[in-house]
Amino acid sequence: MSLTTGRHDGAGKSDGQRRPTDIEAPLVVKKVAKRRRGTPKWAVPVAIALTLALYWVVSLSFDAYIFPPLTDVLEQVWKILVGQPQNIAVTLLRYGAALFLAIIAGWALGLLMGAYRRIFGPLMGAFTSIIQAVPAISWILLAVLWMSSVEVRIGFITFMISVPFFIIAVYEGIRDMDKDVLEAVEQFRPSKFQTLRILLLPQSLVSLMTAMRSTAAMTLKIMVLAELLGANNGIGRSMGTAQANFQIDVVFAWTVILIAANFAVIKLIDLLERALLRWRTEAVVR
Repeated sequence: MSLTTGRHDGAGKSDGQRRPTDIEAPLVVKKVAKRRRGTPKWAVPVAIALTLALYWVVSLSFDAYIFPPLTDVLEQVWKILVGQPQNIAVTLLRYGAALFLAIIAGWALGLLMGAYRRIFGPLMGAFTSIIQAVPAISWILLAVLWMSSVEVRIGFITFMISVPFFIIAVYEGIRDMDKDVLEAVEQFRPSKFQTLRILLLPQSLVSLMTAMRSTAAMTLKIMVLAELLGANNGIGRSMGTAQANFQIDVVFAWTVILIAANFAVIKLIDLLERALLRWRTEAVVR
């Protein structure tokens, strides 16, 4: 009488369902539609509280003209919000317009570089490297000499410094595309426009949002620096005036406002990313 309860094939495996052991079970990567979780809600308030506490401790060890008391800084923040909202509005409008133009131009050029990477890609990549190698101070000084309009001057400076980051991010994102996916799409012999719309555009959008998140803060800093050296209004010019009058508490107050503006911009980008990249899934190892 046979001791086995089922037939075995040549490899010695049973017909029935065999439960794998922990050693035999492969690593499973599950695709889920749930978006990645953002920063925990408690992280930002705790970081702000620790920063304020650290500033308060440091202010106790230095004179007021070096580190003014925290109450003086917060008082100046309130005075600026009430008395100088126009300077904040001017800077944010300039920032939004220049960043929008840089995003659109960088996205378009990066897409074209990815779609026509044999000729246009290397050529535009070389131009982008040259533009990126020009120091920021050179763009600022040249804009002051070339342009009489303050708005055009500030927009030109911010655009020229920030657009290479978007071009490179989009182009590299397309280059990192899965080769198997590209070959599968090419089996249907799509036109260049169809490949651009169906495959390259969604892929580039992911890289574009990543570049926006990392470049937004840098662009705002460049904007303020450009206003400091080449404008007659805005946050940068106000900070320069406060520094010339030795109003260190006002300088700190403007810094607090810029930090708050940066947090607001990052939050807007996060909301935009959730709306535009809702289709993207996340790989979770279990």
